[in-house]
Amino acid sequence: MLSTIERAFASDVTLDWLIEIRREFHSQPEVSGQEHKTMRRIVNLLDSWGVEHISPVAETGVVAIIRGKRPGKTIGLRADIDALPIQEMNDDISYASKNPGVMHACGHDAHTTVLLGVIKLLRALDGDFAGNLKFFFQPDEEDRGGAERMIQEGCLEDPHVDAVIGLHVTPDYPSGNVAFKYGKMYASSDMTKLIVSGQSAHGASPDRGVDALMITAQILTAAQSIVSRNVSPLDSAVVTFGKIQGGRVRNQIAEEVVVEGIIRTLDPQMRIQVRERLTSICENIAEAMGGHAQLQVTESYGSLINNDAITDVVVNNARTMLGEDAVIIKDKAQMGTEDFAYFAKARPACFFHLGCGFEDRNSPPTHSSCFDINETCLEVGVKLQAYNALMLLSSLD
Repeated sequence: MLSTIERAFASDVTLDWLIEIRREFHSQPEVSGQEHKTMRRIVNLLDSWGVEHISPVAETGVVAIIRGKRPGKTIGLRADIDALPIQEMNDDISYASKNPGVMHACGHDAHTTVLLGVIKLLRALDGDFAGNLKFFFQPDEEDRGGAERMIQEGCLEDPHVDAVIGLHVTPDYPSGNVAFKYGKMYASSDMTKLIVSGQSAHGASPDRGVDALMITAQILTAAQSIVSRNVSPLDSAVVTFGKIQGGRVRNQIAEEVVVEGIIRTLDPQMRIQVRERLTSICENIAEAMGGHAQLQVTESYGSLINNDAITDVVVNNARTMLGEDAVIIKDKAQMGTEDFAYFAKARPACFFHLGCGFEDRNSPPTHSSCFDINETCLEVGVKLQAYNALMLLSSLD
């Protein structure tokens, strides 16, 4: 099967074509929910190849389908397509963003290119396989969670999808390497908004007021005890406050303070416990100091949990294709989030990291204004994902 993929890549895809397409997407980035030109370019390519597709899905997404000639399972492959509101500082490259204040700083241009390459490669097989392949070009990963809306609009049905695989480029490993995490890979995320209310008074007469700033300071300090004293050292959680607004003038006791932050956890039960503990701290400290606190918690992405059986297949494929030394098995989850979690919750799934780092120069991190990829990783991603799709079709049959 690998030899078939190699031949199809050489004749129908090529690294030069992948680089050209990726640079096109990189130079024309669009932020979450605004990926209209990106969607049209994807649709135009699919039309030129005669590939069945549905669009728009979740406003600016696309679902493509390649149907096998024989009945079987259906495997889904996903790529996110949106960019970030970041001004690119890579002034020395010809394909830098042409849209001021918008940049593909998280590699979604590479993800889109890899998925298009997989389609271009697999269509050359002319459906000579059992089952179906569905390809999800997902919008809005960086903002509202486009994966959830695609699923709500039925992307996992007709035909019913049995497993989903996805990838994300990372400069943490050089191109040619891939990294996997069994089980919990990314954390769940909750957004918090704390409103602390007191009573204003002249700054020279603090005894006549209730200082919302003082209450907030006590709450923020006590909140850090949640992770250090209420979470097992063997578990992981994050309670962070990153934005605070309060008070009107320097000589007045503040009447109201608003603080915003995040909670990150890996375990669903821990997620509930941290929320409850934070709510208790906020309300009780405020009450004890004569004020009032209201904590609003908005649930965002859930934990991304990889399926062991699907991950086994993908790991073995990577070892066969790239060699044992190129495959990294990670033992620790990350406290970041990824909305592929919605796919992984709905179907057995595997999400992995595709090394895109440079060996001969610095590799800036994702979300950096100087982020770029070693474009040789595109060939690795296309061949591996095509191999994964075909092997999963045969192993789940």
